[in-house]
Amino acid sequence: MDNRMLICILLCLAMLACGQAAGQGTYGTKVNAGDPDVGLPLSTFSNIGGSGSANPQWNAWLSFWDIGSTPGLYDNQDVVYLQFGSAAATASRIVRTNNIRITGWGSYAAGSYVKPGDSDLGQQLLPWFATFPAAPFTGFYYMEVDGVFGYSLGDPVYLKAGGNPSSFTDTNDIRISTVAGLPAGSRVSLSNPDATRPLDLFYAPAIFGTAASGPYFPASLVPIFPPGQIASLAFFNANGNIGPGNLPVYDDGDVVYFDTGTPLGTVTPNDVRLY
Repeated sequence: MDNRMLICILLCLAMLACGQAAGQGTYGTKVNAGDPDVGLPLSTFSNIGGSGSANPQWNAWLSFWDIGSTPGLYDNQDVVYLQFGSAAATASRIVRTNNIRITGWGSYAAGSYVKPGDSDLGQQLLPWFATFPAAPFTGFYYMEVDGVFGYSLGDPVYLKAGGNPSSFTDTNDIRISTVAGLPAGSRVSLSNPDATRPLDLFYAPAIFGTAASGPYFPASLVPIFPPGQIASLAFFNANGNIGPGNLPVYDDGDVVYFDTGTPLGTVTPNDVRLY
């Protein structure tokens, strides 16, 4: 392919991604064959410092803003964020630009990215491991619903948010992809059709490792997924910013995927858009 044509295609995709990031119409949707972002190159998060933080961007954390009716414990009113490059210390765990709102708050939709001037910027966040005895169960799971062995296009993705230490959907777990008309970013309640349903971790196949090698996140997401991984968090570097060591920088305009395809590092069908 002519280099100029390739550059043109990538620029168009970048414009599409940036527009989608602003519109929130794609959060939690799965990539299908033939979608315009199939084949888009994805970058891994590196040891470059995050926005407003000296911590490496590959330090990814699940945190919540404790505004609910049960102080110190996660409940259905708290706002959940996915952070890249935030600090581990609770006092420094605050809402920063380019954090992703996993759940909505006020006029900010689930899947929206924190921008300068947003009213939740700088709010204190809590890491789950500081408040939940069952915190090792926090992480990404999928529900086997389409009868195809392993994670496949018809299987919805969930974030287990501490709570009950089991591999079943529980109250206030969060849908990462749309399920039976229930949108991404919504929380499970006992009256929902997907409540108390069995979940599977994103384990690697046995030939590549043991169950412990799956993307299973005690305390938070791990910076680098273990060998045999079948899922990762990655981003499309829409603005092309590069930092020291020629490493890609996740910043304003870039969009994040839950990258599940083979090979990792490229947008493929069944990846989940986190924008």
